[in-house]
Amino acid sequence: MDTRQLKTFRTIAKNLSFSKTAQDLNYAQSSISAQIKSLENELRLTLFDRIGKKVILTDEGKSVLEYANRFMSIEDEFIESLKNQNKITGELDIYAPNSVCVFLLPSLLSDFRNGEPNINFKLQAHLGTNRALSELRAGNIDLMIVMEEAFNDPDFNVTYLRDEEIVLIGHNDHPLAGKSNISLDELKKEAFILTEPTCGYRNIITREMLALGHKLDPIMWFDNAEAIKECVKSGLGISFLPKITVERDLKKGSLSQISLNKKFDTEIKLQIITHKQKWLGPALKRFIAALELEFST
Repeated sequence: MDTRQLKTFRTIAKNLSFSKTAQDLNYAQSSISAQIKSLENELRLTLFDRIGKKVILTDEGKSVLEYANRFMSIEDEFIESLKNQNKITGELDIYAPNSVCVFLLPSLLSDFRNGEPNINFKLQAHLGTNRALSELRAGNIDLMIVMEEAFNDPDFNVTYLRDEEIVLIGHNDHPLAGKSNISLDELKKEAFILTEPTCGYRNIITREMLALGHKLDPIMWFDNAEAIKECVKSGLGISFLPKITVERDLKKGSLSQISLNKKFDTEIKLQIITHKQKWLGPALKRFIAALELEFST
């Protein structure tokens, strides 16, 4: 196979159309069909199902697409590195949850860009951990930064940075505000405002409450810590959030911490995840080093 075939294959997988791909790549449609037929013969796989005018990627095609994305990414990075041997350039596609993007990365990115002005970033906070892992596995993103329980998967490299403290917060006039040694059992009738169901620190308190026989049924949930905090400030309920997201509010006195007799200080960890088969180019290596320097304990 050659890179021309892979580029054509990836474009069809994106467009799901041979005719549009021919227009995009400025080929005759017969040439597009011939390239894919040649690739399928070489791989001894059927990459696309053709049903009438519809083009559908097969399961084998989806698997080949993951490897094609990685291969083409490595080629792009290699060519770029040859063009710019005296400077580091590139765009990094990063997934990080909203809390990391808002409360941890801005200062680091500002310092990093001062030293590496030719490295650009695409930050995605909306994917969610499971979808981001799929995108990482497919080679569509370069790196994940997560606040989750300890992550382990044979396909990925995981770098532990530090533990993240999780705290319970409430409105200043909440009956439990400012009190200490509160048990989880005392929270069974409280109105909770939580993060999305797949969030690691929501899973912790859900699991702990279930162990006590209480089903945690929040009155609302958001994928945005700022929205959660504003609802808590309005007296709608209490919430369970990383301390980094509420430190300023606690210092200003706009929120109060509810001190539990059970701690979760070491269960949520700030972690970097990369794919083991991804080539780490100079830009990505430099950014990982900056993360480790800034956040490692």
